[in-house]
Amino acid sequence: MIDARRPGAAPRRASLLARLITTLVAVLVAIGVVAAQGACGVGDGGSGVGADDPVVADDPRFDVAWRLVAERYWDLSRVPVDWDEAGARYGAWPRTDDGAVDRALEALYAELGDDHSRYVPADEVAAVREELGDLPCVGVFGLSTGAAQPLPTAWAFAQAGGAFRAARSDDAPAELRWSGPVGYGVYPDGVGYVRVADLVRSGTAEGLRTAVRTLDGEGARALVLDLRSNPGGRLVTMMQAAGVFTRGFLWRALTRWSFPLPYPAIGTPATDLPLAVLVDGDVHSAAEGLAGALQANGRALVVGATTAGNVEAVLPFCLRDGAQAWLATGVLAPLLGPTWEGRGVGPDLPTAADRAVEAARAALTRP
Repeated sequence: MIDARRPGAAPRRASLLARLITTLVAVLVAIGVVAAQGACGVGDGGSGVGADDPVVADDPRFDVAWRLVAERYWDLSRVPVDWDEAGARYGAWPRTDDGAVDRALEALYAELGDDHSRYVPADEVAAVREELGDLPCVGVFGLSTGAAQPLPTAWAFAQAGGAFRAARSDDAPAELRWSGPVGYGVYPDGVGYVRVADLVRSGTAEGLRTAVRTLDGEGARALVLDLRSNPGGRLVTMMQAAGVFTRGFLWRALTRWSFPLPYPAIGTPATDLPLAVLVDGDVHSAAEGLAGALQANGRALVVGATTAGNVEAVLPFCLRDGAQAWLATGVLAPLLGPTWEGRGVGPDLPTAADRAVEAARAALTRP
């Protein structure tokens, strides 16, 4: 019997079948790899971390730092990300070395987007405290207590840009004296001038009081308090500075974890001379609180431009490994009325920056 198949037909069919099987196996393997990556991925793009591989959320420091924001941040509705989702995303970062937790928490806190709150690794604490003030930090002994806690007078108001501004203005009196970091002098028309460049440096409140007493004692007819470009500073310094000019409860702090508590001016007023306060759009935080309070209780005429509207109060929390979480836990407001956060202190006398002193002196000496 003659075989009708072509020579070589059987080997060709076997080769084709082998290629089909090989292709099918490759497809199945590829599908399995994609599925595995999807199950083990981290963040948006996945990193191939296995289910048993260590991640930063395994470290209790991560949970404490995340919960500080969840329970102490002044207004989570203003945060541009979902905090639960952000915690899950950064918590899934691989813990590849000792610094992984620090890096994840720094990135997580950056998501708050307020330019003030930050996670500070232990080896960077000294530099940050030098920048924002050597404030006592609050120990973290436990969260979710639900108890209202008094707010510390060591609260900081983060200075914008992290640098002190020039202490002398071009339109200051020609002869300027100094009391610590505070400059002061007298114009030819008898109006006294006091320059407070920031509310961070030690000796600022004492220097202001000495300058005002000196000018009053020398017969000044009115005072100009220059806060232009003041980046802010400490709550207690703001309270002491206000006490140079007035008394009583002037502010309240708004948080979502404590009852609003009123804060007073500290000290006995050193003068009752007419007062104008110079401000501009580069006045921040505690300096805004000082200007706004003196305006709200009728003690001063505010001259210049609307301030920055940046009155988030920053409180440092101590973590067990020496790291710190500097967190915006509240905002400052006048005793009555809405916070200055987001709107600033508006001037009574709007004036261009190069005419602010001239306008203030004219208003103060007007018959």
